[in-house]
Amino acid sequence: MTTGQLIVVAIAIFAASFVQVVAGFGFALLCMPIMVIAVPVETAVVVSTLVSMLSTISQAVRLRDHAQIPLLRRLVMGAFLGMPLGLVILNIVSDFALQIALGVSVLIATALLARNVNLAHLGPRMDVGLGFLSGVLNTSLSTNGPPIVFDLQARQLTAEQFRATISATFSISSVGGLAFFIADGKITRTGIDAALIALPAWAVGQSLGWPVRKHFHGDRFRRLVLVLLLAAGTSTIAFAVF
Repeated sequence: MTTGQLIVVAIAIFAASFVQVVAGFGFALLCMPIMVIAVPVETAVVVSTLVSMLSTISQAVRLRDHAQIPLLRRLVMGAFLGMPLGLVILNIVSDFALQIALGVSVLIATALLARNVNLAHLGPRMDVGLGFLSGVLNTSLSTNGPPIVFDLQARQLTAEQFRATISATFSISSVGGLAFFIADGKITRTGIDAALIALPAWAVGQSLGWPVRKHFHGDRFRRLVLVLLLAAGTSTIAFAVF
């Protein structure tokens, strides 16, 4: 991996780490579109998975008292069911098709959330179904956030409940995704080296994010979620096309 590629990876990891702390999600949503400018999707998926584990596990531990456990269990169950399919998709579908599909799905979810849709009345099957879709995205694009974000926002969770539940879901799912990648031979020396080199950028993003985090709650937090989703969906499509 060239110096230029490593710089792009470091920038992506820094931005993603900062946003992950503030919003509780967004790591892969931000770092994947940036990284794929310089490195193949398969390498970016590995780097994103390895580094994001640090963010999600650390946040899940710190916020564990606010996690919605029954909801968490349904999301994780669905995610593990979807991961094998996502790995198959990664191996047979082109990078372009994957990026376009992700971008379009994120924009659709953003539009629904902007309408303040409330799905709290729906049963557990929605959690399992969106968890399944998250699992598919986890092992195909390392971008498992949009379905989970949609589920938790639609159920009208508070900011702290949202951050705690999504962090716990991501931390468990990332371990499962890593296991699938190892079994399929996707964890390469290049990906590991890039992840290790990017660790300082991750640490800086984390340290800057925590002081900012306390200023986002209520409507401000909801607007932040919508802006991040819109930016992620638009940028993913733009990078795929151009």
